[in-house]
Formats: sequence, structure tokens, C-alpha cells
Amino acid sequence: MCGFGLMNSINGMLDKAFNETVRYNVETKLRTPLATEQLSDIYDVLHSAEHVDETMAFGVYLYGENGNVQNPYLVVMDEGQKSLDFKDLDGNKVYLPEDGVLLTPRMADTLSVGIGDKLTAERLDGTLIPLEVANIVDFPVGNEVYMSKTAFSKVSDLPFLVRTLLIDGQEFDLNKLKADPRISLVETKEEMRNNMLMVLETLQFFQVILIVFSGLLAFAVMMVLGRMNYYERMRELATLKVLGFYKKEMKRLVLRENIWITVFGLPFGYIVGSLLLRVILQQATTPDLEILPLISVFSIVVGFAFVLAFTMLVNHVMGRKFKNIDMVASLKSVE
Repeated sequence: MCGFGLMNSINGMLDKAFNETVRYNVETKLRTPLATEQLSDIYDVLHSAEHVDETMAFGVYLYGENGNVQNPYLVVMDEGQKSLDFKDLDGNKVYLPEDGVLLTPRMADTLSVGIGDKLTAERLDGTLIPLEVANIVDFPVGNEVYMSKTAFSKVSDLPFLVRTLLIDGQEFDLNKLKADPRISLVETKEEMRNNMLMVLETLQFFQVILIVFSGLLAFAVMMVLGRMNYYERMRELATLKVLGFYKKEMKRLVLRENIWITVFGLPFGYIVGSLLLRVILQQATTPDLEILPLISVFSIVVGFAFVLAFTMLVNHVMGRKFKNIDMVASLKSVE
């Protein structure tokens, strides 16, 4: 169950990040920040794009009220941007505010701050920028701090210089963008998702190990229990055979217990698997990545079906031994 849950959690995080939050198709990064007026020829290439958002981003040291320090990127965007769909922890849509910044829950927890608390951002050149937490948004990938142009202009006199273009649309020539010497990176949403999967490769390998070995362990345990149940009750089985019980009736009386034990054990397996999944994901969570535990109904059904299938297989294997019971030897055995 933990292995299936790990698979669901990773896929759920990726779907949430790249299907719900990220609304653009291509990200273009400039080698050096430029003013909007200097990008006219790039916009000519992007004339068929549905929407383009400009972002300014630079590294800062972010100080919380308790003295904790983080080193995120401060990302400045237009209030009307359409590239990122921000939502608060309750799932409500959030727009870039005209005052304050948006933080991820991981950043807020690390800095021990909440909505309305004060922060101080220090640029690498020593410039200080006073900030206030306007809201905390559910952003599973990345740990940037987001603010609007209006909010930034109120706390800093630095000019807005474009560092990244977030492009919604695909009917334009990516090769022309890649050939531009001012552009350092052109990356599609699919490439970003694949890169994230490469980062999560260790977790995916661990998930395969969990599924395979838990299945083998379940089969081995049920086989051992089935054999123990058979040999411990051989005298009873011999008695039933002497009394004229058919093999099918004996199997129905004895092996049915294995099925009921499995059925009653399934809820406990789900509980233990869920707890183990939470522990694994807590260890895997980083400032730039948060994977919430998720076990889909389909995975629960598949996991339960596998266990029941193993039980039926064990019953089939053990049931074939019933016809080989030596009634005389079994009834002579000492209790």
C-alpha cells in the first residue's frame, strides 16, 4: 500500500504543479536582465503566442522576525499575470497583491511567519527591502517569494528588468528563441516535468522496490501461515476424512479461515502503509519540493486485490495436499 501511495503522491504532486499551477507552455530565461523595450524582436517571434508574462527575479537573503534566514529568489510579476495560478491552503484563488508578498508553506514554516508578519529581504549588494506576508499559497514545486510590480515599486526604487518570459502558446519557432544569444534557456512544460521526474528518480526506484518486495513478503507470509495451519490441523483433517467429508468440504472448512484472516487484516495494512508513507514523504520533503501523501481509491482496490489473489493462490497450493493425508499416521500422532 505504501508503494502504491508513493506512486500516487508523486504523480499527484506533478499533476498539481504542472497541470493546475503552471499555466504557461514555455519558459525562456535571459542571460542578463533587460528592459522590456530591448525585447521587441523577441516579441516579434512570439507574436502568435496567446499570452506572455514578464518576470524579474533575483536572489535575496530573507530574514524572519525570529532571526531565521532563507536564500530564495524574489520573483516580481504583473498583477494581472496568467502564467501561475496561485491558491491558498484552502484552495481559494489568490491574485498577486498590491501590498506584500506570497510565500509557500515551507518558507513560512522555516521562517516561523504567518500572514501579516514582517520580513526583510537583503539583495546580494546589501540593499534592504522591507516586506510583509500577504498570503501563503500552496505551491508544491519551488520555494520562491512572489510579489506584484505595484507592491515592489512601493518598497524599492529598483527598475523592473525582465529575467524570464513565461509564454502561453506553442505556435511559434522555438529554434529562433534558442538561437538568440541573449537567451540562455528555452524549456517547455513537458521538459520541466521530465527534469522533475529525474530529480525524483530515487523515490521512484524506492517505490518499485516497495511494491515488489512487499508483494513477495505477503506471499511468503501467507504461504508459511497456510502450511502451519495445515500441519497443525492434520489430525483434524484426517478425522474429517474418516467421517466421510469430501476434499472440497474439508477445504471449505479449513482454508476459509485464511480468507477471513486476510480480509480482517486488510484495514490494518492500509493504516500501517499510510503511516509509513507519511514518514517517507516527510523525509523526502525539501525547501524546494513538497509531496503530500495520497493513496487513490484505485490503488487501494488494486492493493487489496493483490493480497486476496495471493491468499487464493496459497489456498490452491495447500488444498492440493488434502488428498495426500495419511489418515492412519495422522490419527496415531500425539496431540
